[in-house]
Amino acid sequence: MTAIADVLGKIWTLPNTIAGLLIGFFALAFGARAEISNNAIVFSRVRFLHRAFTLGNVIFNPRETFSGHCPTYHSVAQYRRCGDAAVLEYVELARHEEAHTYQYQVLGPLFLPVYALTQILPSPTPFERAADIYAKTGTGWWPTGLTNRHRP
Repeated sequence: MTAIADVLGKIWTLPNTIAGLLIGFFALAFGARAEISNNAIVFSRVRFLHRAFTLGNVIFNPRETFSGHCPTYHSVAQYRRCGDAAVLEYVELARHEEAHTYQYQVLGPLFLPVYALTQILPSPTPFERAADIYAKTGTGWWPTGLTNRHRP
């Protein structure tokens, strides 16, 4: 992403980011910690969440630090089908959430409605699949299709 596209994307998703900052400032009152990392303002130790969540260029993280790994959405879907933990594949959490910030920068205020519509698709959704690919490879943060043909 070029510097100009990056700035324009951040402006385009500013309504989402502002909403995220409001939630983040609320979380600070309850022990959260803020830092700038992975194309976002990251609030860690957000106790009212069970998993990381991105809103514009704000990432919420329930963990103590913004390091570590999370299972890919594809492997979780496999695990739910077979119950064998050996199918779980892990990627870097920070990179996965960073991919969502870039997705927000493309769709801006449209991201949440479009993302919500993809929830009717089988897991992993195109946005989650792309975030997992980006977390593994450093490329491919944008969903390239609406099917699950190309699994990470």
